[in-house]
Amino acid sequence: MSTLQHLQAEIASRMRHGDAFDAVEDEVINASALSDGEKAALWLYGWSFVPWQRQRREALAHIAQLADDDAALRLVGAG
Repeated sequence: MSTLQHLQAEIASRMRHGDAFDAVEDEVINASALSDGEKAALWLYGWSFVPWQRQRREALAHIAQLADDDAALRLVGAG
């Protein structure tokens, strides 16, 4: 079993046992020595265990933050 597959199994086990995604992200994904692409794939896999309602809330919050940042930059540029 490859390192990638081993970490995938660890993520599945931890998420099914109720570990917080943030903890899995920090302790398993970010702590690994994998490439950015492999980490991104594992992040997406782990995120798939998060209830869709939370996924939607997080996405909307990020969009709102980016829109606020963009509006602020436009104001600074206009001044």
